[in-house]
Amino acid sequence: MVNEDPSEDTSFTELMTGVKKISDDRINIYRDRTKKTALPRSKTVASESSLDFVNISYDQQTKISESRFDNGIQKKLERKIRRGQLEIGDYLDLHGYTQKEAIAALEEFLHRAVTAKLKLLVIIHGKGNRSGSEAVLRPLVRYWLSQQSSVLGWCPAQPKHGGSGASYVYLRV
Repeated sequence: MVNEDPSEDTSFTELMTGVKKISDDRINIYRDRTKKTALPRSKTVASESSLDFVNISYDQQTKISESRFDNGIQKKLERKIRRGQLEIGDYLDLHGYTQKEAIAALEEFLHRAVTAKLKLLVIIHGKGNRSGSEAVLRPLVRYWLSQQSSVLGWCPAQPKHGGSGASYVYLRV
């Protein structure tokens, strides 16, 4: 039905004079989300405590299992970590590092990850195929992880993240 009466034919703007605009009271749920950026990498000198790990015998290092999770981790979460189904916070590639350099890099990497409140990390230590008869960094990394209070568990990574040449590390945050 169309209004035929010209007296009622006023513009919308005329009708809206004197009306106050209501302020926007919606909550922006995206304002606190920041784009994740890679953590800055810098070379540091190995501390005295890190040098102690290098002097540990190979037999002591190999006694550490290839995977370990604290009792407090739920089985469902552990399964997701093992399957590589959780978001990875950051990577550390130790290819080409000496034992001392690897420990120093691990200390710095773990400190930055805990500070950034990351939960899951991937440490690429390699399989040790070129180091002669036995892997060097893999058992060293596992032993070092076993000594860290901020580490809740670790296990070999899925092939898409490095396979047995890498480890998922789950942190306490």
